[in-house]
Amino acid sequence: MQTIESSILRAAIDEKDAQLVNFVSQHDQIDYFKDGDSQKKLGIAFIGDDQSENWAELLPWTVVDKGDARVSLALIDDSASYKRFPYHFEAILSYILEGNRVVIKYYLKNNSHKEMPFSVLFTLPISNGWTESENVNEIELSKKDVTIKLASTNFDLAIRNKQIVAMLEKARLDGDSDVELTLTLTLS
Repeated sequence: MQTIESSILRAAIDEKDAQLVNFVSQHDQIDYFKDGDSQKKLGIAFIGDDQSENWAELLPWTVVDKGDARVSLALIDDSASYKRFPYHFEAILSYILEGNRVVIKYYLKNNSHKEMPFSVLFTLPISNGWTESENVNEIELSKKDVTIKLASTNFDLAIRNKQIVAMLEKARLDGDSDVELTLTLTLS
């Protein structure tokens, strides 16, 4: 488990699957991903075109950069994944604490010489007691005097089956090119 913190927030990231596991206010020490006895997680999926394999779960993540308020993890194809998804790729997922928010950057590089089809999804289960509202490029959850906002201009955001879904589906990345996608999680 990798823990990052600032004077406002503390977050923990499971390096096995690069999921954000804890989202804690330093002020009141409340973990806003905790719902009674269950721990919610910001899940991630990286899927090839028309495939069911989630490479973010199947391949190992490696910590490549770590500071007090940031951590970056890398995911790189291997010979077994190449047989089922014939592309060479690398993804770097960074969690960066900035003030009262976590900036989540997903960098994807296609190291193949051909166009690579892919989808990237982040999912966050909604705990009981939160009120949901959808706005353009953002979703807000509120409970008492606390608001959690997920925002992005790269991902389509929606509420489905009691979870927030941030998705970029059926995208294509040219050979020998890269893209950076950003999602923010703000506590106020």
